Amino acid sequence: MTETDTPKTTRYQDALAEIWDRSGYDRGFISNPFAGDDEAKRGLARTSAVLDALDNPQDRVPLIHVAGSKGKGSTTVLIDAILRAAGMRPGRFTSPHLHSYRERFIVDDLPIDEDDFATLTDTIMHVLHQAEEKSPAMGRVTAWELSTAMALQWFAQTGCDVAVIEVGMGGTLDATNVIDPIISVITRLDLEHTAILGDTLPEIAANKAGIIKPGRPSVTIDQPAEALAVLQQRAHDVGSVLSVMDRDWTVVSDESSFSVRGPWGIVDHLRTSLIGQHQVENAALAVAAVELAFTNPRLSQSAIREGLSGARHPGRYEIVRSIEGQTIIIDGAHTPVAADALASALESHVTTDDLVLIVAMLDDKSPDRFLEPLSRLAPHWIVTALDSPRAMPLQKLASALDTLHQPYTQAPSIAQAITDACGNASTDRVIVITGSLTSVAEARVHLGLAVPDPPPTSR
Repeated sequence: MTETDTPKTTRYQDALAEIWDRSGYDRGFISNPFAGDDEAKRGLARTSAVLDALDNPQDRVPLIHVAGSKGKGSTTVLIDAILRAAGMRPGRFTSPHLHSYRERFIVDDLPIDEDDFATLTDTIMHVLHQAEEKSPAMGRVTAWELSTAMALQWFAQTGCDVAVIEVGMGGTLDATNVIDPIISVITRLDLEHTAILGDTLPEIAANKAGIIKPGRPSVTIDQPAEALAVLQQRAHDVGSVLSVMDRDWTVVSDESSFSVRGPWGIVDHLRTSLIGQHQVENAALAVAAVELAFTNPRLSQSAIREGLSGARHPGRYEIVRSIEGQTIIIDGAHTPVAADALASALESHVTTDDLVLIVAMLDDKSPDRFLEPLSRLAPHWIVTALDSPRAMPLQKLASALDTLHQPYTQAPSIAQAITDACGNASTDRVIVITGSLTSVAEARVHLGLAVPDPPPTSR
């Protein structure tokens, strides 16, 4: 059987296997963030070498770079939606994926198909092997570096008008930081990945600030003072004009809509389909980003309104119904700030006292900090473990809830936790599933909302 005769799914599985073979962090399709800064710097060199061999596709498409601790995925999606509403053909590179690796490579709101993914992987792997043979001292290209090169090549190859690139982790040493964007966007900062990025906000801000580039505009929200000072210093040092919410541009919102005012004027009567006041912040940041990036010509206000109102982001306060009729809210919150935002959204939109929170987390997070904001809702908790090598042990979550004096039961899986929560409960019950995007993915599959990738073929 020739390659052209190979079944499509098999070719896709083979491509996934190529990437899986280069994955790290306990085989999670990402690089090993614990390898240290020197290895990360070599990773940037490896990514650049692959892109050089591809004739630098990152220079053939205008790029918007998005970093942050909370909301970077939503902000990326919102910017992309505005660009599409404005008649552009944008690309979007995000991570992690929920169900299919193809979700990371989006053009005009459509994921790359399996056959194109396999062909693209083959192309990049050929170039990658040549780069490794030419410079063996640079080390082996990782899955994340490979994926970054794939995305940039795909966006150039398909003729995108612009592409929005979400940082994988951090900023300064992330493989995506080989690009020279037309604008750098930094969403809300929070304590996250502290074993890797630092355990203080200034340290985390310094890492995120690395995406601010010489002579390019940058934009952020009203960060805590100690974090904002770091971003401002970086912008000053490299000659970037940093535009800050509540200093250079403002947001005014009421119960039905919001407006964004800045040097560009005022864009009003805005609504976003994404639920929660934190999503208003993300949407306003998206508006500021496109207004600063596209000045001649500016995007129309109607395109901005249409994009924000039509954006979809599965797994972010996503509301579905169980077979038994209960409301299920699926949200990928995984940091303390995200947990607080979720708690606020629930306080605003949920009226029942019959609230159950199902939580499962990855083991690099702090359960105490995450769970505390949600504990004010006085829910019943079900703690469970993820089907992931990076899963937080169930007992670790249980101990955190013991410390917070919260009532809970245990379940061996997300699927069983959902079954337990629905049980014989009335349709007034609201069930919230949170703690990580992996929790979201497992819940969506169990609820019949998605089909996951086939497993990679054996290598």
